Amino acid sequence: MAQEQGIAKVDLNYIFKAVIMGTSLYSDNWEKGVLYLTNLNLWFSEGKGWFTIPLRNITMVGREVPNTIRLKAQRGIGTIHVLIIDYLQPSSVSADSYASSVALLGGNEAVINTLKAYLQPMCGTPPRSQSLSDIDKKLLYMLYTGINDMKKLSFLIGTDNETLTGSFKNLRDQGLCDTMGKLTQEGMTKLKEMM
Repeated sequence: MAQEQGIAKVDLNYIFKAVIMGTSLYSDNWEKGVLYLTNLNLWFSEGKGWFTIPLRNITMVGREVPNTIRLKAQRGIGTIHVLIIDYLQPSSVSADSYASSVALLGGNEAVINTLKAYLQPMCGTPPRSQSLSDIDKKLLYMLYTGINDMKKLSFLIGTDNETLTGSFKNLRDQGLCDTMGKLTQEGMTKLKEMM
């Protein structure tokens, strides 16, 4: 078993069990305290004790922060720089199950960006890709219709093979299609959002 080693100690504002529905934050309980980042855990000072999130329980780091949450953070703690961390915590219902939770970290822009840069590779969550280009969207639709022949796609979309290959790689990297060009569940959801 690996020995826990400290990486960083920062003063931050945080909500380690935030209630978010859609783009609205229903939590106002920002705490000011110390965050310790180690090679195994995130430690949040909580009164005289500590709240811990094991890094292995973190499912995503740095998802897009809605403007409504930024504005609420600015009113509550005086900054718009917020990092969202999705994680699993032991369920209070069953000893063998986990519940999804969200932690919000708010503070200085440089500190938030540095934490994000450290945590994303440590937690196995590479930065999620950018939005889809027009070519990506056309390719997603064509794959949905069942067309996956590169020559036909190149003709129908009106682009060269190199651009098409890059677009296909982007869709795969985002988990929207598999290597055969079949849309994943996430790809179907994205397509429905676009229609």
